[in-house]
Amino acid sequence: MGDFELMFSSSRICCIEPKKPKTWSQKIFITFDLDWAHDEVILDTLELIKESGVSSTWFITHESSILDELRNLKDAELGIHPNFNSIQETPFTGIHEMENIVGELLGIVPEAKSVRSHSLFHSERLVDVFHEKGLTHISNCFIPHSSGIKLQPFSIWDDIVMAPHCWQDNVALKMNLPFPSQNELSGSYCVFNFHPIHVFLNTENVTRYESSRPLHQNPEKLIAKRFGGIGTRTLLIKLLDIIKTQSSDVLVDNI
Repeated sequence: MGDFELMFSSSRICCIEPKKPKTWSQKIFITFDLDWAHDEVILDTLELIKESGVSSTWFITHESSILDELRNLKDAELGIHPNFNSIQETPFTGIHEMENIVGELLGIVPEAKSVRSHSLFHSERLVDVFHEKGLTHISNCFIPHSSGIKLQPFSIWDDIVMAPHCWQDNVALKMNLPFPSQNELSGSYCVFNFHPIHVFLNTENVTRYESSRPLHQNPEKLIAKRFGGIGTRTLLIKLLDIIKTQSSDVLVDNI
């Protein structure tokens, strides 16, 4: 067989160094915002990642017995997913509340280097808080793949790395955004943002998610609400299969 060039592989957000393209170019980053999901809902997604062997980044929202399983997952990274929405709803009077919110999550995941805020809340001062708390990578910038804008990570002050993402399941549902094709993924930098609740439900529209809210902490009943067609879960599985196939082709070619 001839030489085979790897068109893309998977990696973790914390591994990105903007000045070293080999850490992000032609790589896919699979990330998950836990959003206080039930352990069984998280485990459902975790099993898909375990089976695939693909690298992943998990943005944590709460203490859970499943965190040890995530820590033991090969090529996985734990980041934090702080919720600053209460600050948005009141006059912005100081920075201490943001510091406390970040500090509480770092008490649960002290090893975290990456962060994505709930609702993608972002500000200049918040960057300073993240830096002061030892966080190095921020993934709060969503630029749809369909925009045609070529994405890549970049650094801002204090060498903080910004890792924009190109696809986010809940926003894709709101905007009816297309999922990148395999050809579009080739040779690109792509960060995907999934939520375990949407993977569990295989959500295909906002109505399914909203109508199932009362059951989100009851997986035994929630499973009956899972969509049987093409949805968030099937798109994730397809993406994992594409990455696995790429890796398998390289292994075979190197034999």
